[in-house]
Amino acid sequence: MRPRLLNVVALTALLPLFSAVSHAGSILPGESEKLLPIMRGEIEHFWPDLARLEFIPAATEQESLNRIRAELKTSREYGCGIGQFTRAYKPDGSVRFDALEETKRLDPSLNGWTWGDCFNVSYQVRAVVLKLRSHNRACTSIMHDSDNSLMCAAAQYNGGAGSVNKRIRSCRMTPGCQPGIWAGNLENQCPQSRIKVAGYGEDFCTINSKYPGRVFARMPKYMGRI
Repeated sequence: MRPRLLNVVALTALLPLFSAVSHAGSILPGESEKLLPIMRGEIEHFWPDLARLEFIPAATEQESLNRIRAELKTSREYGCGIGQFTRAYKPDGSVRFDALEETKRLDPSLNGWTWGDCFNVSYQVRAVVLKLRSHNRACTSIMHDSDNSLMCAAAQYNGGAGSVNKRIRSCRMTPGCQPGIWAGNLENQCPQSRIKVAGYGEDFCTINSKYPGRVFARMPKYMGRI
């Protein structure tokens, strides 16, 4: 039994490597090939301790399929670029929140970024790295491990920190729910609306609940390529 157990352990340890090899020749979506070296440079400068570099392009792929000039236009909001930085509107047309202006406060190097220049690649990539880093730092102390912290960061990027905090409070009051783990735990504690809104493929509850898992599912194709 022992040799067989050791073989299983060895194979399990090699699974990430096999996954990376299997995706090595895959065609990447959008303008990924152009974006990856820029992302690598921004990560090295602003988030050098990020162990899973593939998290960044996977997140932007989930947002925009890594299309630099991607746009989202609905009656509720306008989203720009690879990270879909969003300006949302109230029913009267006034601005409800502005993610681009909010993100600029994370680092002085973003001061020159404006909505008129929202497709600027350098600013876009830097803003994504800084915003995900900020969310991850907020999640590190409350999540079970580094992968769960990244899942929490992804959920915050998509639905806001307040949404994740509501999930955590709900989880703590739910028997058997582990607030430091996303999959099957925080994932199931949904504070958003389950009513589907025109212009969106799913209701906001489903979008936010599935968002971290969808990002992680995209990560293997970028392993060893960034």
